[in-house]
Amino acid sequence: MADILVEAVAAFQKVYSSPPVAYGKAPGRVEVLGNHTDYNDGFILAAAIDRNIVVVGRGTDSPLARVHSLTFDAGFEFSVDKLERGDAQFWGNYVMGVVWQLKKIGVQVGGFDAVITGDVPLGSGLSSSAALELATATFLREIIGFSIDPIDLALNCQAAENQFVGVNCGILDQFASMMGKKNRLVFLDCRELKDYNYYPLGEGFELVIADTRAPHALIDGGYNRLRESCFRAAQVCAEKFPGRQITHLRDVNLADLEAARPGMSDEDFRHARHIVTDNDRVKRGAAALAAGDAVSMGRLMRESHASSRDDFGNSSRELDIMVEKAIDLPGCYGARLNGGGFGGATINLVDSAAAAGFAKQLEERYHAATGIKPEIHLFQAGDGAGGGKL
Repeated sequence: MADILVEAVAAFQKVYSSPPVAYGKAPGRVEVLGNHTDYNDGFILAAAIDRNIVVVGRGTDSPLARVHSLTFDAGFEFSVDKLERGDAQFWGNYVMGVVWQLKKIGVQVGGFDAVITGDVPLGSGLSSSAALELATATFLREIIGFSIDPIDLALNCQAAENQFVGVNCGILDQFASMMGKKNRLVFLDCRELKDYNYYPLGEGFELVIADTRAPHALIDGGYNRLRESCFRAAQVCAEKFPGRQITHLRDVNLADLEAARPGMSDEDFRHARHIVTDNDRVKRGAAALAAGDAVSMGRLMRESHASSRDDFGNSSRELDIMVEKAIDLPGCYGARLNGGGFGGATINLVDSAAAAGFAKQLEERYHAATGIKPEIHLFQAGDGAGGGKL
């Protein structure tokens, strides 16, 4: 983090010929259990990682925002008084979306100059987009001085992605990026956002991310279709049990789902079954962490991947191969796809002593099976978003 901040400050000085006055930073996140359960009002187990997006800059007296990305070696300008989503710099939509949402809730956002950089791997399902949103939001909080509850800030960044960028993500990404804690996993009830707990990851474990290098894109893709399928299934359940308050798949169990099955398509049923069973796995995973039971935690991760693959349909050939090649390697407790799916990366719970060898063997195995050279990253659970003066 310190090196990235130094790099960003030096770049700002070079681009704008004067020093920045404040910074915001936010980490990527890993989803350990709870795949697509967030927008179904379910449960998640996640962690912020020790990799961050950093925004440094200063406020100006004009309505013009000038933003430069070191990652993409590109810049763009926009008026904070005229915010329109564009395609020229897709990453700029996340910045504009945050400005748009903050203005919507009454924050007086003026012009600013900023430089963005970071070390969150892109396109790996680590939610670099949520990290960029929260880094932008915490930077703006520093230069403007507005006060907001951390969870409300996460919710507003989610709203920016939903309503401005056009991705109907749940709260998992922004919450984990905002509320992560070093060496802990966070358990969240996505209906009762104030109801969250931290569980120790335990000493001697690494979170190994294995990027398949397969495409990972959620906008206008399968993510929104799966979301709609889940809502259709919940509606069928609500009609089957009119005396109960059923608004989301969180509100039903497997017996309910079986009873309502005749009223839904086979595809919607299978998608719903994944959500219902993964919610249960999250709760059992939290209990396993509390007991220090890595074996059970790993088994739940493997079951979750099989459910994503067979019922939810958001895995891919490359993700399945990566999991298959990982689970019998020494030191590996569990492996599953991470994030939205449809490409991206897997997450692996690995004994720290075996992590380096695990990464090397997994890279070799996957490359031999696919002809693709993956990227393997070893992470620790890290702290969430924040900012400060420079």
